[in-house]
Amino acid sequence: MAAKDQPNKLPPGVDMLDMPAGIDKDRFEEVLKIKEQANDKYRAGDYFSAKCLYSGCLEMLERCCLHLDRADEVWEGVKNNMALCDLKRQEWGKAVETTTEILARNPKNTKALYRRGVARIGQSKLRDAREDLEVVVEIEPENIDARQKLVEVLRQLKADRAADKNQADKMRGFLRGERLEDTVAISEDGGVRKLHGNENAPLFASWIKREWLQPKSGFAGVVTAHIILRTTDGKEVFNTRKPPGALSQQFVGPAAATQPKPAERPAEPARWVVDDSTASVFSAWNAAAKTLQLHELGQFEVTRYTMGPSVEPAVQRCLTKWMLDNVASQEMYKDVPESVKSSAFRKQALQILGLPEEFCAEEEKEPNGTLKMEMELLEADEYMDLDGEGRQLIRIFREGKKKSPDVPAVDDYSTVAVHFRISKLLLNYALKDTRTKEPVEFVVGEEAAAGEGDFVPPCIGECLMLPPGGAVEGMHFEVVLRDGVPVRYMDKHMYNAYADGKYTGLPDTTGPVSIKIEVEKVVSATAGPSHASWQAVEHLVAERKRADELETLDEGRHRQMALKRFHRVVVWLEQVLDRRKWKLQHGGASDSMYDLEWEDEKKTESSNANSKFQFDAHPRVSSGPSDKIEPELFEPDDELLKQLQPEELCEWARAHSGCARILGVTPGKQDLSRKHARCAVQACTLGQIPADVEISCRSTLAERLSDVGKSAEALEVLKVAQALDPKRIDLKDQAAILTQKDNDIKSVSTREALISLKKDVNDSLEANDVAGLQMLMAEIDGLPLTWDVASETAIGKEVGKCAKHADEGVSTTAKGIISKLHKLAKAERPMWVR
Repeated sequence: MAAKDQPNKLPPGVDMLDMPAGIDKDRFEEVLKIKEQANDKYRAGDYFSAKCLYSGCLEMLERCCLHLDRADEVWEGVKNNMALCDLKRQEWGKAVETTTEILARNPKNTKALYRRGVARIGQSKLRDAREDLEVVVEIEPENIDARQKLVEVLRQLKADRAADKNQADKMRGFLRGERLEDTVAISEDGGVRKLHGNENAPLFASWIKREWLQPKSGFAGVVTAHIILRTTDGKEVFNTRKPPGALSQQFVGPAAATQPKPAERPAEPARWVVDDSTASVFSAWNAAAKTLQLHELGQFEVTRYTMGPSVEPAVQRCLTKWMLDNVASQEMYKDVPESVKSSAFRKQALQILGLPEEFCAEEEKEPNGTLKMEMELLEADEYMDLDGEGRQLIRIFREGKKKSPDVPAVDDYSTVAVHFRISKLLLNYALKDTRTKEPVEFVVGEEAAAGEGDFVPPCIGECLMLPPGGAVEGMHFEVVLRDGVPVRYMDKHMYNAYADGKYTGLPDTTGPVSIKIEVEKVVSATAGPSHASWQAVEHLVAERKRADELETLDEGRHRQMALKRFHRVVVWLEQVLDRRKWKLQHGGASDSMYDLEWEDEKKTESSNANSKFQFDAHPRVSSGPSDKIEPELFEPDDELLKQLQPEELCEWARAHSGCARILGVTPGKQDLSRKHARCAVQACTLGQIPADVEISCRSTLAERLSDVGKSAEALEVLKVAQALDPKRIDLKDQAAILTQKDNDIKSVSTREALISLKKDVNDSLEANDVAGLQMLMAEIDGLPLTWDVASETAIGKEVGKCAKHADEGVSTTAKGIISKLHKLAKAERPMWVR
């Protein structure tokens, strides 16, 4: 490694012990230690971690130690090292910014001058780079690295001047709109022509691979290029080297007040998939890119029908798929003329596809007109096709840690820290970018449940599981999603609005996007009792607490995430119970499976075969139970549940109660909610469960029983909950509702019974069936009579006849019923009837 590419060591004369007394000395020692750690990271090639450590070191230095004598030297050294990290990561702009800060304090810092010169070479600012390198050579004539770089820059500047002169001669007629004699058709119909300076140069670039142009080959190519388009009279109409809106007409005076402000986005090169079969990129761009070598600047003449008209099929597909004519959309455009509505829909489609409106907003009026195009090919990269249809592409820039059993890969519920950038595929502007901040930490599968400032698009978690085997720490990769992701993923407020049913009249897609991810940390989620890291109650409690948090977060929007967590707790405990069934099979004589006396390994196989109980010291658990995510054990025996420890039984009750609550408000899941609630109530009868848990599960079970018409049973379940907390108003209200339902059910059944009995009594009176009358009177006497039911069925008439019957047994029972009816009438009959 060259001397200029080495991180700075301690300044001459600086010793950790030669510091002022007190806290300044301690802090300065810490600064030097962190700086040395950063140097180690740099030497190991981990430039991102090195820069993070340098930044932390710099922050401590600026806060506490700048007043010390040698602080300036250390500050310049740390800043120089940060610039070196930026150079290694080809972050040219950041390197220029950092070195400029150093030179503002010390204009003769040769390291900063040299590194700024190298960064400016990376930015293609050769004249600025020459100035920096000339100053370095002037200060340090013996600096070989600077002299070599200066020679390279001067040689390149000379070549550029010659090329510019040659190109200017060739382009004089080109810019006046004349067709050049040395243009070559590069498309079949001649709609795209390239200015060829060398007749022997290949028509198609060497970087193109055959499989990129073949469907379902498993690979695809993605190119990055700067593009400038001009009219035949030289007016620029499109330029990726300038920020969006820079070419729009700028009004002055009163008209400026109503002029829309251009988007505040930096200039970005265009990016697209080579030979796009979906026609979502201009055919002129595709054809031109295939003829360019990397970093070549080519000049082209393109016919207008190779621009906007070539992507019209993609625009129409987008209009059909995403511009929905639903109720919300009709309400939004109800008073808008059809022409304005169509124009708005088309503009939305162009925004989704990322197509420039300059060429696609309206029908092309001059399809055979020509434009002058300049294209510089910056990158051409190969991507792996994940789905075989070219809809999901991936490229891994850096593999990260070598995969092994000890290196965790991203999976559901992994905790990760990442940098990411989501950008539109064609025009390449960022929708969301965290690379200038600290890594974002979140739980995979629960991205949307993060806080306001930590919201992570759920598509980031999905992308982390796309690399074969899952992403690992240190991996850098990019995913191209040709179908895009839901636009609600971009912002927490928008995500919540869509969840609440708003914006249903707008298309919910970003259109094709590119997602770059740098993985800084991966921590595996708890995998259950079958794994060595299992910590029993500690993991159960942590998982259940996370479920409780998710259930109430954001007004309950994340209940389904909470349900999955509750399911995991239940499934883990089902696995624990499955492993403890042996206690019941052998009378439960031992409290622990490890209390068994292990058989000597030297015993013969025949003795093992004769043993009634054999236990594998290292049981192999099939992948099925560990991968299972839905509970299955809804009717466990009491004796089996007693095998759980008290803390485990409590978590069993809490998890089942949580499942019951969430499923109870999920359409079509009431029956499953009832099963979970019964499991929780069963646990409450077997152990000491917290009162709030028992009240919750009993209240839920009572509600579910009421749904299926079992009000009486529901009341019995709820009475226990009321006894635990007699002052709970919500339990009293629930009990009152259940009581009313139970009375209604009883009234209906009593009414139907009395109607049937009334007919039987008349038949028995006509036949003078004394035994039948005695039985019927006893049955009526046993019914839960009310005044409303008795008056509606008019049963008193038949009972009155029986009260006059000659048989004493019949008449006595009938008189007792009449007495009961009189009491009901007095207690329940309305005053106006009396």
